[in-house]
Amino acid sequence: MTTGKDTKELVKAAQELIAKKDALESQLRELEESLHIQGVGMDVPLVDASGFPRSDVDVAAARTSRNLVYRLRNDHKAIMVEIEQALHAIHEASRKEREQTEEEPTTAATTVAHEEQAQELNVAFAIVNSVAYNSPADKSGLRKDDRLVRFGHIHAENHNQLRAVSDLVRQREGLPIEVVVLRGEELHTLSLTPGSNWGGRGTLGCHILPL
Repeated sequence: MTTGKDTKELVKAAQELIAKKDALESQLRELEESLHIQGVGMDVPLVDASGFPRSDVDVAAARTSRNLVYRLRNDHKAIMVEIEQALHAIHEASRKEREQTEEEPTTAATTVAHEEQAQELNVAFAIVNSVAYNSPADKSGLRKDDRLVRFGHIHAENHNQLRAVSDLVRQREGLPIEVVVLRGEELHTLSLTPGSNWGGRGTLGCHILPL
């Protein structure tokens, strides 16, 4: 039998998973920055034209860092699946609680409860991969590696592989959109106004990838 305590435990477990995800992302950023500083990134060859290890790079350290990045990326994908499963478990527990109290849950009410859980947990659904200088995104204060928690009314449960974001941007050109991002461990609320007259491509001037 599902109880209120069970739901709280599920929420706590989901929060712990999110904390682990954030720690993984922090490790990944540090490793990728380290590789960038070395000038090798993830794809630059570590051997010279003759096939010998490059003398200007700590090849062993770079290989170790790259292997760790690959492993952490796989871990990140796995934990995102766990977070999604945890959110569904919370949703199911909430539904059962309503049934036990003989409240008639509707599809709309269930959906709202699920969405509210996602927002309360501050689940990021996308990451900013790049921001063009002097673009609407840049002027709003959006930064590379910011993780989107909310984009207007859009969040982790309804972004539809970011299609909802694209639709909203088209609808709101010239009008401000409230954007909530996770920057490190802190939440920031920004006001982003899409526009096409900033001198670059697109109406945002940033590249966003789904998580």
